[in-house]
Amino acid sequence: MTATGVDRFQGLLSQRAARGPRPPFGGGASTKFRFSAGNPDPGSFPYQELTQAMADVMETDGPNALSYGAVYGHEPLREWVCHKLKVFENLDVSPDNILITNGSGDAIGLIIQTFIDEGDVIITEAPTFSATLQAMRRNGGVLYGIEMDDDGLRMDLLAAKLEELQQAGTPCKMIYTIVNFQNPYGPTLTLERRKELLALAKKYNTIVLEDDAYGELRWEGEPLPSLFALDDAGLVARTGTFSKILGAGTRVGWVIAPSSMVGYLSAFNFGGGVAPLTSRVCLAYMNGHLESHVAELIDIYKNKRDAMLETLEAGLAGTDAAWNKPEGGFFIWLKLPSGTSQKRLLELATAAGIAYALGPSFFPDGGGEEHIRLAFSLESIEAIREGVAILCKLIHEARA
Repeated sequence: MTATGVDRFQGLLSQRAARGPRPPFGGGASTKFRFSAGNPDPGSFPYQELTQAMADVMETDGPNALSYGAVYGHEPLREWVCHKLKVFENLDVSPDNILITNGSGDAIGLIIQTFIDEGDVIITEAPTFSATLQAMRRNGGVLYGIEMDDDGLRMDLLAAKLEELQQAGTPCKMIYTIVNFQNPYGPTLTLERRKELLALAKKYNTIVLEDDAYGELRWEGEPLPSLFALDDAGLVARTGTFSKILGAGTRVGWVIAPSSMVGYLSAFNFGGGVAPLTSRVCLAYMNGHLESHVAELIDIYKNKRDAMLETLEAGLAGTDAAWNKPEGGFFIWLKLPSGTSQKRLLELATAAGIAYALGPSFFPDGGGEEHIRLAFSLESIEAIREGVAILCKLIHEARA
């Protein structure tokens, strides 16, 4: 395409698109240790069982599976999500509360599109999931970050910010939170704070977007009721996904929301339903495998977490580096030792084939220069020990 052609279409971009193209993501072919993204362990994928599940679906439901699907998603899968919530959380919901989506990213995007107009105020944790921040900015949201501690989002700071915004005539439209194994910081929001958050949302009439991509993958601590389960005002929309408990390539997720909200969320999808074939295959496998498969995943990821923590402890002993010990999920949030040059460390790590996520990308309004996020989910235990040991040596080299 000629430069003139590019210039002509660029002049016609919407305000949302004109905020810039999406940059390419991921390490190159030279990346040896992939600690940057929360990719599931390929060794955990049930290849043979999914092959059989696909064959079973094609034999029993082939014509329907290859046709357009129900507007809110495959009904039996919506029923299965209700079953999963009952098994893991003793939570009773109806299929009317479930909308099937193209992964949890799509679920989050639908909620943002449904509620956020240009200039609307959104409060997030600081730090928080970088891709959600990008989607919020793309849709014109004005973002404010609230600090966390080991118990999660600080309610004193949240209450003060909500009141400040209300008094300024720019009330908060949405609060975004990752209540379990917060990505990237790591804590699980306490029950007391969950109740406080909902009371504040009710007081200030604010939508709560509850992101729960990792909730099933808990190996320590006690599971707590979700914000959706505790909500009595119809203000919580919660997202979930198969990406972490089956395979990211399924691209099947869901929203759990008040039934009256589901139709508004679905209006931003084209007709024909979401992934009718893949929904059936996921369902065919998960029926009878849910609890045993999740138990296997918990064992895999706990061992990987432990390997990364042990290697950090050995490699950064004697420094003031700090990191979390997550009770589940995929990530370690590492505060680099004093005097570490992020720029120099990135140069050294890139040359060594080590990829990680930079701290500033997780903050809505500045911060994170002293942090990096390490994902322990993808690489083997042996690669984690080798790669993190090298990274620790490079951190020492990058210190002033």
